[in-house]
Amino acid sequence: MTPAARLAAAADILDILKGTRKAAEEVLKDWGRNHRYAGSKDRRAIADKVYQALRAREHLSVAMESDSGRSLILGALHLLDGVSLDEIDQLYNGEGYAPAALSVAERNQLIASEGDASQGTQTGLPAFVAERLKTVYGDDWLTEAQGLMQERAPIDLRVNGDREPIRQGLEMLGYKPELTPYSAFGLRLPADPPPNVRALPAFSQGIIEIQDEGSQLAAFLAGAKPGMTVVDYCAGGGGKTLGLLQAMQAPNGKTSGALIASDIEKTRLNNIKPRLARAGLEAEFRQLGAAGEGLEDLEGKADVVLVDAPCSGSGVWRRRPETAHKLTEEEVVRLHELQSAILRQASRLVKPGGLLAYVTCSVLPDENEMTADRFEVDHPQFAPRTIADAVKVPQITPAGGDALVKIAQATDTRGHRLRLSPAKSNTDGFFVSLYQRKA
Repeated sequence: MTPAARLAAAADILDILKGTRKAAEEVLKDWGRNHRYAGSKDRRAIADKVYQALRAREHLSVAMESDSGRSLILGALHLLDGVSLDEIDQLYNGEGYAPAALSVAERNQLIASEGDASQGTQTGLPAFVAERLKTVYGDDWLTEAQGLMQERAPIDLRVNGDREPIRQGLEMLGYKPELTPYSAFGLRLPADPPPNVRALPAFSQGIIEIQDEGSQLAAFLAGAKPGMTVVDYCAGGGGKTLGLLQAMQAPNGKTSGALIASDIEKTRLNNIKPRLARAGLEAEFRQLGAAGEGLEDLEGKADVVLVDAPCSGSGVWRRRPETAHKLTEEEVVRLHELQSAILRQASRLVKPGGLLAYVTCSVLPDENEMTADRFEVDHPQFAPRTIADAVKVPQITPAGGDALVKIAQATDTRGHRLRLSPAKSNTDGFFVSLYQRKA
C-alpha cells in the first residue's frame, strides 16, 4: 500500500469506530482480515496512525471542528506530525487509492488550527475529566493525563510460580522481559514490537497470563491466604480471580480454601472457566441477580471479599483510547451510585475480622475517593486496613513494598488507599481501598 492509501484506510477505520462498541484492536483485526492485500507493515502503520488520532481525539476534533476520520487524520498529520500543507497536497491527490484532494474549507481549517490548543484538549481527554484530574493531582494533573492518553502501555504478564525461569525462557526467544518492580510474579514486555503472548507454550499451559501489574497488586493486596473463604465480587474477566487463587496456594503449590467468583453476567463467568482450566485451578461460580442476590448463604462468613466494581475504565485509556471520548458526566454519576450499592451489598458477606477490598480501574474521584468516603461514613464497623499491613505478606511484593506504602500515604494520610497510574507507577490507573471488619 502507498502511504496515502494507508491514510485513507486509517480514516475509514476511525469512522467505523464511531459507530461500534468494539475495541479498536478488534476493529483493526477485522479490517486486516477483510483486506488481505495489506501486508504486516501496512497494518502496523495504519494501526499506529489510528491510535495516534484516538489518543489526541479531543484536541484534533476541536482544532478541525469535526470528528470525522478524515478530519482527525488530517489534523494528526499537520498538528502532530508537522507535515506541511504542500506535503499533504501530494498525499491527498485523489489518485488511485489516495484520499481526495483538500477542500477549500479543510485547507482553511488546517491553517486556522495552527495556534496552540488548550491544555485540556491537548491531553485528548474530555474537559470534565481534565477538571476532575486537577482536583486529584493538582499541579501534576497534566503529566497524569498525558500518561493516560499519550503513552503506549507495555505488556505485563503474571507468572503462576517462579518468574525467573520464564524470564530466561522469554529472553531465549528474543524477547526483552523485565521484572515488574512491585508484583513478585510480574514480567513486563515492551509494547513495540507487540509480542504474540497467546502463541507462547507458557500461555497455553496456564503458566503466564496477561495482566497489568496494577491489577496483580489489587488481587494480592486483598489479603487472600491458603485455607480462606474468598469471594471475588464482580469477577468480570477473571484476571483477579486467578490472582486470588494464586495467593491461596500453599508452599506445595496446591490451592486450599474456597473461592467463589460471582458476577451479574453469566457470559463473563463462562469466559473465566477456560482461563482457570489452563492454569489447573478451580473455583465456584455464582451468577448474581439484579439486586445482588445469590450469595445470601455466605453473609458474615467470608474471610476476604474483593469488590472489583464496574467503572468507567478510565485507568486503561492508554490501552483503549477509543473509549475516552464516549464517557459522559452522567455516566460517571450513575457508576458512583452503582458502586456504592454493590459495595454495600458485598460488605455483608465479610465475617467479623475479615477483609474487604474495593478496587476500580478508574482515575476519577467520583468512582474512587467519593465512593470510599460514602462507604466509610455508612459502615463504621469497617476499619481502614493500611497498605503497609497488606504488603507484609511476603508473596505480594519483592522490594517494592516501601514504595507502595509511600504512594498510599500520598493518596490518603490514613494509608489504606492506593492510587496507581501510568505516570506515577507505570501501571494502568487503579484505585484500591482496604478495610477490616471489626470483631
